[in-house]
Amino acid sequence: MTKPLYQTIKEHIRNDIYHGKYHAHDQLPSENDIAATFNVSRITSKRVLNDLEQEGLIYRKRGLGSFVSPIEKITSTRDLTDILFIMPFPDTYSFGNYTQGILQALQDTPYRLQVQQNSKISAEQLQDIATNYAGIIFYPFNNNDILEYAYPLYLLNVPTVILDKEVSGVPFSSIISNNFQGGYLATQHLIDQELKNIAYISTTRIEDVSSVRERYFGYLKALSDSGLNHNAKPIYCNLTKNADDFKDLIHDLIASGINGIVCENDILAISIMNALTHLNYSIPHDFKIVGFDNTQASQFVNPPLTTLEQNFKQIGMRAMQHLLKIIKNPNTPQERLIIDVSLIKRESTHN
Repeated sequence: MTKPLYQTIKEHIRNDIYHGKYHAHDQLPSENDIAATFNVSRITSKRVLNDLEQEGLIYRKRGLGSFVSPIEKITSTRDLTDILFIMPFPDTYSFGNYTQGILQALQDTPYRLQVQQNSKISAEQLQDIATNYAGIIFYPFNNNDILEYAYPLYLLNVPTVILDKEVSGVPFSSIISNNFQGGYLATQHLIDQELKNIAYISTTRIEDVSSVRERYFGYLKALSDSGLNHNAKPIYCNLTKNADDFKDLIHDLIASGINGIVCENDILAISIMNALTHLNYSIPHDFKIVGFDNTQASQFVNPPLTTLEQNFKQIGMRAMQHLLKIIKNPNTPQERLIIDVSLIKRESTHN
């Protein structure tokens, strides 16, 4: 679904504010200027500024225009005992068990964990979060989440650790899986099965999510090391529960001679497997498929899915241990910790 134009313009201006093009009390372009710059109606530009005002990012003076609101950094020394885990999904189905490791690290500490989905957090609520939580563990879904949440948390001086993604331009520590290693292991495993035409399929554009991009780069490196096509482009598809919707994708794979598939994650891999079975193709005889995440469902599909296992518990534990250091000492050095993954071989790649 195409994003509404007013939303695109709003994100553009918000990005300029968060990245320092405009500072506190700087005047923003007028409704007419925004309309002319983006070739939209004045009604659209007015809606953009109204939304930004409601979010608390700007304030408006009648007859003078719109101005950037000052963002007050939180310096409270109150004894806060709650830590917030912000995640992109409404529940933990098909989502790694980071919480187990987080809770283990919290044992014998005075802190309590709260969990909230980021879609239920509005921009104006971030100030309240910064005031009421000792620290944040944040799992961004994509680059837009980073813009919406990570940079404002940085401006508000909130102790924060990022899971699964790397955030450029924001000095937050990140704890991530070795996604490059995972992409490499998945692809090399298919090469070891004597496959030469291997596709990388994703629902997410690689430029939007660092973890997906690193998996793709690992895929390319394995192809290159084996003398295969190291310029292979990713194949994008929409995730759907309807097997018929994959017909064009599967037709293109067959026409291209593809017989090995590395998927962005298990959910996509299982969807493609179901579609292939629906179309009377055999796995692994006609196609060999590797997923990523080792979700619970990957063990019980038919055939069971070969996949990459991330150590979610260790990632969660290390993230919380580091966050506690930052809470105790705000001058704790920034850290980028990479946790290795493991290849779990199952019947989706073995005859």
